This record gives sequence, C-alpha cells and structure tokens, in this order.
Amino acid sequence: METNKTQQVILGIFTFLPFILFPIILFEVFQFVMHVVVESKHGDPEPEDILLGISSFVIPIILVSLLSLALLIFYIIHAATNKKLESLEQLMWILLFVFFGIIAFPIYWIIRIWNTPKIS
Repeated sequence: METNKTQQVILGIFTFLPFILFPIILFEVFQFVMHVVVESKHGDPEPEDILLGISSFVIPIILVSLLSLALLIFYIIHAATNKKLESLEQLMWILLFVFFGIIAFPIYWIIRIWNTPKIS
C-alpha cells in the first residue's frame, strides 16, 4: 500500500492525536471532579450540571476510542498487505497492534510509513 507524503502526514496526525487528546481528557475529568466537590459544599449539584460535566469528557473518550479502532483496523491491514515486510515481521506487527494498540501505531508509522524510501 503506497502512500504519498500528504497521506502520510494526515495519517501521522491521526496516529498522534490520541496522545494529544489524552491529557486534555484527563484535565476535563479533573476539572469536573473539582467542580462537583466545590458544588457539593453548597448543597447537592444539579443533575443538569452533572450530565453536562460528564459529557465534557465522555464524548471525547468515545471519539478517541472510535479513532483508535479505525487506526487498529488500518494498521493491521497495512501490515498484512505490506509487501516490504517478511511474514514473520508482519505477524509481529499485527500482534503488537493487538496487544499494545495506540502505543505501537506511532512506532510503525515512523519506521514503516514515514521513513520508507520510495522505490521507483
């Protein structure tokens, strides 16, 4: 599966996006917990506030999960159809994707997609 530089850059952005969004999601969770703690000192927080606060981090978690699933499918297909890899290395990459998920994606992207020389 040959890709041009534009496709490689876009794939790289999507590959590294979960690592960028993860601290933001953690910050949202922390901010929500702190808000609930402060509001609980003045009485019970309103259910609408709680649902709004939960949605501030649940929706990004769902989106990152769907992105990670799409990347998993893409990278497994890419490794399985990559003719530049021997069958043992294909198996190794697929197992790394399955067991280590988004941690293995950037490594594969750097080694096998971004740094792959073009054969004319």
